[in-house]
Amino acid sequence: MHMHFNIRLFPSLLRFVVCLCLLATTMAQVVPAMPKIEGENLVGQKVLLPDAAIGKVSVLIFGFTKASKAPTSAWGDKLYADFGTRPDFTLYQLPVLEDVPRLLRVMVISGIKKGVPENKREHFVPILQGEAELKKFVHYHEPDDAYLVVLGRTGEILSQIHGSPDNANYARLRADLESTLNQK
Repeated sequence: MHMHFNIRLFPSLLRFVVCLCLLATTMAQVVPAMPKIEGENLVGQKVLLPDAAIGKVSVLIFGFTKASKAPTSAWGDKLYADFGTRPDFTLYQLPVLEDVPRLLRVMVISGIKKGVPENKREHFVPILQGEAELKKFVHYHEPDDAYLVVLGRTGEILSQIHGSPDNANYARLRADLESTLNQK
């Protein structure tokens, strides 16, 4: 009789396992994987993200064109002013320069370095490879926008946003960061 009971439960158990598999597949598709991002910061140190950000709540700001300097700088300035002194927060600015011709990269990076205060150079990392993968990762569609990725303390992606730091966008991001930073 015990064997007969298990056989009747088999279809239900099978449906349950199939549902779990479908749920896991759906969840895996919703959360994009964070690609490994490697570059040299403006003080000459190798940086590998998200590894370098582990242990802190981090914001990664990507810019893909020269014109994206304005919104990426505006986001960076606001975030640095509000969170820059917190030991559990870090901000990385990541200009993506793969499309810049190799012969011009040194001049472009030198020009960027001159415009970045010394106290921010350690977290300013020009990215010279993987542009196509990064564009896919940030859901790139507006060339001159800033693209932000918020990482939790273990390197997991918490949110993504793009555009300029208008009052509504910034207020929403600031509230999310405050909430995340206050969770221990």
